Amino acid sequence: MQQTTAVMPAQSKWQHMLQHEFFPKDRRRDIDGLRALAIIAVVLFHAGWLKGGFVGVDIFVVISGYFMGRSALMQQPFQPARFVCRRLYRLLPALFCMIAIVSASMLWWVLQSDRADIAINGAYALVYLSNFWASGHVGYFQGQAIAYPFLHTWSLSLEMQFYTIIFIMALVLPFTRHRKLAISSIFALSLGYSIYSHVMGDTQGYYNILDRMWQFSMGTMIWIFPRPQLSRALANVLYLLALAVLVGSCLFYVLEFACPSYMMLFPCLAVVGIIMLPQTDVARFTLVPVSPVGVISYSIYLWHWPAIVMANYLLSFQVFGATMAGVLGLVMVISLLSYVFVERVFLDYEGRVTPAVRNRGAVALVAACGLLASVLAYVSYISRVH
Repeated sequence: MQQTTAVMPAQSKWQHMLQHEFFPKDRRRDIDGLRALAIIAVVLFHAGWLKGGFVGVDIFVVISGYFMGRSALMQQPFQPARFVCRRLYRLLPALFCMIAIVSASMLWWVLQSDRADIAINGAYALVYLSNFWASGHVGYFQGQAIAYPFLHTWSLSLEMQFYTIIFIMALVLPFTRHRKLAISSIFALSLGYSIYSHVMGDTQGYYNILDRMWQFSMGTMIWIFPRPQLSRALANVLYLLALAVLVGSCLFYVLEFACPSYMMLFPCLAVVGIIMLPQTDVARFTLVPVSPVGVISYSIYLWHWPAIVMANYLLSFQVFGATMAGVLGLVMVISLLSYVFVERVFLDYEGRVTPAVRNRGAVALVAACGLLASVLAYVSYISRVH
């Protein structure tokens, strides 16, 4: 009896921790499920198993616009330091660890030409300009992409650039009564520019913030326009239809539909529809069960592509089939460790310390990323010189 009494509290504490981390009650679990769908699509696309999986990035972009709209535009009053620190503590530690570990693991044995490109790509990623580097060096869907373990960070750079834009908007918009007009205008101008890029055949627009702002804006606009008042049955039908559009896009879209393309309107509108229809029965049986994967989606995104690239380097052949499945299984383990011991640790620290300590920590994170970026830039320079 004494042994049972001693074990039960520990077990209960463990279960409570898992419940709190992976099945939180204070957040939209169906949106975490959307994140899960997005990251599964991206990973399967990079594995070569899902031809339209690139749509996952577009899903992430709309979700990001939704949450940043709430954090920046809906908070009254807006707290600039809190907003910036939350983003830095959320993103920088895991990115820093991934780039540091991957660089230390492979830069010393790859060819000098590869070392130069990989190192400079890592440096650009740490200062959130990876999309600019990528647009001038490699097409995302071209064969040579497999040589760059940090190429996937272009979307993280895009996201941080959007954070900068919405931060400025949050500072400026209180001085105007035309908030809806401003956000709607950004949406319309960016969508028009994206369609123009598509017509002109600018495939590098895939990396461009101007071609993507309409997707971010679409997520943000959810907060400034009224929610539909629908019956339970109709809400479920629309939710199921939106989910079918997303799954169908991931299954059947081809590379020619990738942004910039008007075809991306359909999955983005589907994401908006799902977000605007919370607590449906369809969500409870489809997206909510996979929400724990969405909780660790950032770490999965960070680690899956470097793992695939390194496997191709080490094995000297294109990884596929059972080997690819093994690589992705390892990615899930690494991603879980990254989430528990890096992401959560820094977010919990940011939430419990005083504002002064929090701000100093944010500066230290930025300085650490800047220092590593400088080291990688130097490695790239030396490799090119020699």
